Amino acid sequence: MALKNPRSAISLSRQALRHCRSQNVSSVTRPAASTCSRTFATSTPRPSEAEAEEPRWNHTPALMKAPFSPHITKNPLRSRWQVNEDPQKLDDALNDFLGRDGARMLPEELKWLAVTHKSFDQGRRGFNDRLAFLGRQICTLEATESIITSIPKLDGIPEDPYAEKRQPFEDKALRSLDNLSTNQPSEVFTMDKLTQLAVDTGLSEVVRWKPRMPENKLGSGFNTVMSGAVYSLVGAVALQNGGKVASKIVRERIMKKLRP
Repeated sequence: MALKNPRSAISLSRQALRHCRSQNVSSVTRPAASTCSRTFATSTPRPSEAEAEEPRWNHTPALMKAPFSPHITKNPLRSRWQVNEDPQKLDDALNDFLGRDGARMLPEELKWLAVTHKSFDQGRRGFNDRLAFLGRQICTLEATESIITSIPKLDGIPEDPYAEKRQPFEDKALRSLDNLSTNQPSEVFTMDKLTQLAVDTGLSEVVRWKPRMPENKLGSGFNTVMSGAVYSLVGAVALQNGGKVASKIVRERIMKKLRP
């Protein structure tokens, strides 16, 4: 980890030194036998039964917690950020986004994974990057198919200056391919449209993320996080229920709302 200035390095060194001293003091007060057994133990500590039964989305794994934080916060107010922890609120947002009984389409762990950005809890509870990648490919496929199957927008074929020397192949089914020269899938799924969809369906209220600047959410990547959450839900539906169900969600619950 690169530190920006010597003052940060000194502060981090002091914090680590205090932790080491506290560990040494506690080890001196223990009996010698327990100290030796802890020193030469080869097995990794097992989590308690309560932590093992608690779902992953609801807590940070104990083995992923550092003894002290190397992050030096210049402004403590920026570390304060509340996220949704209510399962019922998440289910309501999914029902609004995916349709009736949309919350039943996904298991509990996959629901929270789909709405968790990697900025939340340093990514220690999992994040939705891979689901978003899968969902983006499905959305691009559906947008492309919609464009090439729509009515041809080019009324006439431009004259071929070499018409006397060659005969081009023409077919009515292929004329819609020219629509891709004027419309692209990226114009259907723009970041602003996806963000507005997330806000309208209440999805933005349940996405778990940590903005770099809480006082400026747009400057912290609000649009990027919300559009990624939309894609990740599509990917989660495809992962759990298959590509046909995900494609139907894209056509009926997303594209109809994005297109005027």
